[in-house]
Amino acid sequence: MDILELREVSEVFYTDSDETEAVKDLSLTVSEGEFVSIIGPSGCGKTTLLSLICGLLKPTSGQVLLHGSKRVGYMLQRDQLFEWRTVRRNVHLGLEIQHRLTQSQRDYADGLLKKYGLWEFRKHRPMQLSGGMRQRAALIRTLATEPDLLLLDEPFSALDFQTRLEVCDDVYSIIRNEHKTAVLVTHDISEALSMSDRVIVLSARPATVIAEHHPNLDGTPLERRESADFSAQFELLHSYLHGGGV
Repeated sequence: MDILELREVSEVFYTDSDETEAVKDLSLTVSEGEFVSIIGPSGCGKTTLLSLICGLLKPTSGQVLLHGSKRVGYMLQRDQLFEWRTVRRNVHLGLEIQHRLTQSQRDYADGLLKKYGLWEFRKHRPMQLSGGMRQRAALIRTLATEPDLLLLDEPFSALDFQTRLEVCDDVYSIIRNEHKTAVLVTHDISEALSMSDRVIVLSARPATVIAEHHPNLDGTPLERRESADFSAQFELLHSYLHGGGV
């Protein structure tokens, strides 16, 4: 069942003297339980697309449809944890903002902290955590609001390469364990291939879909990177981004 559908969506930004077409006639669907990555040239409109999906922007034309009564969670490029709050109180923040911090929701959030190895650090400040643990806390904060659809805006871009590999595995396993639908925006082809059921390739601005690719790889993200045909798939997606693909 499709949880998300974009129908010929366009987005134009206007100023007093100019207009910029960021997205043009873009259509796509995301099925329940699917992990979809979106890649494209720098500045092509990937983050604009996420803003349209979560309702921060209204499309100039076309439709963005969330089928059913769905909650959307948004995980940003940086963890945005507040240093003056403990890890536990950071995890509760989204529920506080939504006025949903009931005892049952506290228990659910605490359960996530326990399940994913942060309970013993619940009274720590974010600065006392490693980069990977901070990203795990940020993801748990998002999951605590029980979203049906997770939007991930380059959440690993601030991490060094080795930490990024470990956190990709970490985040992927949590999302799969919690049976969430996810849309990841990334500039990293390897990241998209290693985490996704499907990779959507966008054109240069104005963004539209130029290709869809199904990696069909098994295992964790780290294991997928070691697959025999990973390199060939990488080259294929690279060719799409640089005008050589179909």
